[in-house]
This record gives sequence, C-alpha cells and structure tokens, in this order.
Amino acid sequence: MASYYDLSYGFDEDCFHPFGFPFFRNVQHFASHGCRHAFATFSLHTATHIDAPWHMVRDGRRLDQVPLQELIGRAVALDLSEHYGPETPPSRGISAEQLQARLEKNNLSLEAGDALIVYTGRAPLFLSDPSRYYEEYCTLDEGASQWAADRGVRLIGIDAPDIDLRTEYTEQPFRAGNHRFLLGRGIYIIENVGGEITRVLDKSFELIPAPLKVQGEFASGAPVRLIGRL
Repeated sequence: MASYYDLSYGFDEDCFHPFGFPFFRNVQHFASHGCRHAFATFSLHTATHIDAPWHMVRDGRRLDQVPLQELIGRAVALDLSEHYGPETPPSRGISAEQLQARLEKNNLSLEAGDALIVYTGRAPLFLSDPSRYYEEYCTLDEGASQWAADRGVRLIGIDAPDIDLRTEYTEQPFRAGNHRFLLGRGIYIIENVGGEITRVLDKSFELIPAPLKVQGEFASGAPVRLIGRL
C-alpha cells in the first residue's frame, strides 16, 4: 500500500512573508449564520508555492496554462543538509558536483522528466525562526541550474524561500538568474518545500503538486499542496 506525505506548509495569520503576514477576516459566524466563512489577503508566493514561467519570463506561460500532467510524476529528493544546514554559512551556491555526488551515493538516477527536490536542512527554520529562514539560505548556483536543465528535469523544489540568493534582488529590474534560466526553459519552481520532506529524502517517489488555480494576469504562481507518494 502506498504512503502519502505532505511536503507543504499550511499558512495562517502567523505565517511570515516579506510582503506581510496573511490577513483573514471572518464574515460569517456559526452562531449567527449557521456556517463559517472568511476572507483572506495574502501574497500568492506565501508558504509552499509554485512559480509559473509568467512570474519572471516576459511571455512565459501563466499558471492556468500549465496542465497538471506537466507537474505530476517521478521525483528525486536529495539531502544536502550536511553541507548547507543551519549550522553552516548561508548565502552559498549548491554545486552540480554535490548534487551528482549525492545521487551516486544513494544509487539514484535523475532522468528526463523527473522533478528534483533539494533539501538543504533549513526547512525547520520556516516555523521556528522565519526571519532567519528568509535571510540566511542556500540555493542552486548557476552550474547546478544548468546541470538540472541538461538532464531535462520538469521541476525543481527546494526548502528555501527563493531559488535565487538575496543578492539577486538588490536592484530593479531584478537579476534573478536561476528564475529566468529555469522558467525560461519551462522548468517549474517550487519554493518553501517542507512539511514531511524528511520522510522522502534520498529516495525516488511520485510528486503530486496541486496548486491553487489562479487565472489571468495574476497567475504568476500560487500556494501548492505538495504530496509525495512512496
């Protein structure tokens, strides 16, 4: 029998985001209406979320133009926490050599059409120390993005708030090299991977992303319920 793991975070008014915490307002109450109903305001890139090409590619596809079958499929999750966890220096690039070495150590393969999930070990900070989580993280370097693209991955997920380092956002327009490179090649990005991620590390499994179906000009991304099936 298959096992299912939730690799995503929920969010409420205590969920940190640089643009502000989500805001919820009850508009119907059980005592008065016999039901419960609330309005919510939040960034579409809050908590575990997917980036569509539209996010950083001028003519990229919007999220509502992405078929679910392009998101669902085999995935490999690599544990690089020994090198990039909270006790190590932040703001460093993860190299292709380290990704390849981890694959080989665990006798895993990364095939065309697979998803690559990178675990740096900083996921616990999302809840315990969100300010540090957003300020001190590691992500792919340019060579690692090229390595993943050369292998034809369909999607990259990471337990970091961004696929690019903060230095890519010091001036406008943002450089965001990994975003533009990957999304420009139709490789989707999922940031803030977490939840039960440690249950699937150094394994291959089925990844099932189920993003909120935002439509039109606002569809640069959306919160995603990220499910791993072993």
